[in-house]
Amino acid sequence: MRLTPVGKIIVLILILGAAIGGYQLWTRSGGKLMSTIAPGAKEKPAVVPVRADLPEANDSSTTVNGSKVTFTPPSKTPGCTDKPEVRMLVWAWNAQMGLMLANGGPQATSGSRMCDHKVNLKLIRQDDVSKMQEALVAFAQELHDGNPNPTKGANYVCIMGDGGATFLKGVNDTLRRLGPEYSAKVVGSCGYSRGEDKFMGPPSWKENPAASRGGLVAGVLRDGDWNIAQKWLGDNGLRNNPDEKT
Repeated sequence: MRLTPVGKIIVLILILGAAIGGYQLWTRSGGKLMSTIAPGAKEKPAVVPVRADLPEANDSSTTVNGSKVTFTPPSKTPGCTDKPEVRMLVWAWNAQMGLMLANGGPQATSGSRMCDHKVNLKLIRQDDVSKMQEALVAFAQELHDGNPNPTKGANYVCIMGDGGATFLKGVNDTLRRLGPEYSAKVVGSCGYSRGEDKFMGPPSWKENPAASRGGLVAGVLRDGDWNIAQKWLGDNGLRNNPDEKT
């Protein structure tokens, strides 16, 4: 198919029109034609985190209601081994020292608070959160298959409270495949950190919080250290960049 002279003129006019129109768009956009045609996502403005007032923490004391507390260390000999073994995965973390003391050792010992309550608890160190989730699922799977006292996985895990929501969401999405009655839940608290979880920066930031403007801090989103940094910003009326991709 061959174009006639009139057709060629029409095509030339269209090409010139497109070129002129494109040039005008380019100049009007200040050289940012693509961002004008397909603008990117709007950036989130920096905001001051909501201030959170925490309750006053009471220091530990050697007296309770005016009476002096006496403590007798448990023995190092495993006790209550005639009871079903209960397994708990834990971190190396000061917040769990009370639990470890109550157990007397890695396995509940004779004279420990655990054995006093007939609980044969075995504490197993596991620093990998994903393996903690796998252990809960393995325990639930064996329970689902008909074993009332599973030998695989773990009955309990102990993690940081601030990371609990994310942890539970991940493991419960898997547990629901076994049935609606299979769900990991928070059943209690063993203690709190004594200095391991913190927000660290140059001394000048502590002396003058405003000096931290523009600073960059590394942290795990929605976990303990990150929460502490957010609280510090809120307490001092400083902005945080909420854009996780920046």
